[in-house]
Amino acid sequence: MERYYLSVDGGGTKTELLLTRDDGSVVYKERCGPASVKSVGEAAALENLREGLQTLWRQVGFGPEKVAHSVFGLSGCDTPGDAAVLTQIVESLEFSEGTYTLCNDGVLAFYAGAEPPGMVLIAGTGSIVVGVDSRGGVTRTGGWGYGFSDLGSGYWLGSQALRETLRFCDGCRSWVPWFSAIAKALGTDSLDHLPQAAADITRSDTVAALASVLLDWPEPEPLQQEILAAGSKYLAELLVANGEKMAVEPEESLRIVLAGGCMRSKAYAHLVASRLPERLREAVVAGDRNISPVEGGIRMARLAIGRGGAPAGTAN
Repeated sequence: MERYYLSVDGGGTKTELLLTRDDGSVVYKERCGPASVKSVGEAAALENLREGLQTLWRQVGFGPEKVAHSVFGLSGCDTPGDAAVLTQIVESLEFSEGTYTLCNDGVLAFYAGAEPPGMVLIAGTGSIVVGVDSRGGVTRTGGWGYGFSDLGSGYWLGSQALRETLRFCDGCRSWVPWFSAIAKALGTDSLDHLPQAAADITRSDTVAALASVLLDWPEPEPLQQEILAAGSKYLAELLVANGEKMAVEPEESLRIVLAGGCMRSKAYAHLVASRLPERLREAVVAGDRNISPVEGGIRMARLAIGRGGAPAGTAN
């Protein structure tokens, strides 16, 4: 009987699903709305997952009963309480205990590019560092919420960009060329209408999407560079702090993976790495930027079957 593996990477902006065969060949890929309970709420996260999975099952002609192991890497799986809520969501989608692994989406990103001992910095909508040592011990730093944590993330960059644009609208600062791009990203061609557009924002991913204006702006601009420099400093601090928490033996080689939408910007990733002390800077794994975190979930699923249980760094 052919064996299948499923990986679900649920973030604050989108969810990616990947089904593969035992030989690693792709059966089907699907993308649906965000599955971060902390971004969109339990009801919306469940509905987005259900919609994505129903499309996948419809396309392949079978359901979860034929999948050897599934991995759900979900943003916001940070505490035992979070895991309990997300377990209910996953099992309401017809996955039974023992057939799946639940973890933070940062763990998927780690396994996509490295093996324990190591750390992954995931800077997407939010920001978090997850470390996994060779004995399975897990550490995490950051990722406590957009309003008071997640510095250097897409949400943080987007909020800084929007804040400065609104300051211009109020007459408190001088003009910067990319302010018009912020207005356009929020659906208005006029900066006169930007304050109302900003007041109407209800979703964190709307703010996080504004980060691309800063990350993709073609010419270096002083305010843009100032914001990116501050963000990279915050992200580097997360890695340093988490590294100090990890139990790593002197003879072990630590690996660091930089992942998430913000790290697709080579310039921003370079800024982060350049702020690390030498011992950590040398541990950064360049990796293949074409390998996505959802593929790390497939690797985890295969490890779970091979070891008879969930790999290191997981909630079950």
